[in-house]
Amino acid sequence: MGLRIADDFGLGRKHDRVILSLIEAGRLDGTSVMVNDAIAPADIARLTAAREAGAQIGLHLNLTQSLPGTRAVWPMSQLLRPVLDPHLLEAINEAFIRQTKQFVSLFGRLPDYYDGHQHCHCFPAIAPLAARLPSEPNTWIRVPLPATWSGRWRNLRAGGIKGIVIMALAARAGGLFRRAGWRVNSDFAGFLRLDDPASVRHWLPRLLSAAGPDCLVMLHPGDAGDEVQCDGHAPQSRGWETRILQGAVN
Repeated sequence: MGLRIADDFGLGRKHDRVILSLIEAGRLDGTSVMVNDAIAPADIARLTAAREAGAQIGLHLNLTQSLPGTRAVWPMSQLLRPVLDPHLLEAINEAFIRQTKQFVSLFGRLPDYYDGHQHCHCFPAIAPLAARLPSEPNTWIRVPLPATWSGRWRNLRAGGIKGIVIMALAARAGGLFRRAGWRVNSDFAGFLRLDDPASVRHWLPRLLSAAGPDCLVMLHPGDAGDEVQCDGHAPQSRGWETRILQGAVN
């Protein structure tokens, strides 16, 4: 079945409660948090309790999504450049440090793992900054790269051609993370056309059923009615992911 991890906790209050319900029902194994000033304290308490019960709670490093209390965001096209201005790199590093400190202030200790919104932690100029994030002996970092060619082909069919770029960035970043001493996931799945709810409905059950016990499956469940959504993610896609994970759709 694999390790089922949801991105984007903290994006919106309705999304947060969907993710919490799925974790508490045993349908998710954890989630990564986009730290910001709007997350409800009661939801932090529920997530902390889930972590104490064994859920993996990570930090979803965010450089592109504007949220309450975020100080700066940048266009992804700028962040993807192989060489970035030193002042921009300094600002990004400060954002990573600030988000890590905010995570610790919310949850009492470092994240169980790190990943990045829109995989920003794997971008060429940014991955070295992610490799320097504070860690504990069991902390790991996500590498969005399926282990086998069949898995890569399946995810490309599910997620489209953008997956080629992400996998290439992940292959490079994964080597860098390993050389820096990080633990990383051994397999990965979860590329989907999140702007196409019908495609999500078709492909997500197939990715879940194909995931082996060592596979990290990236998910984006939520509430289609939440007023906060991500650009490029159809609200209905989050709703489909929720229903599939609840077992309401085969």
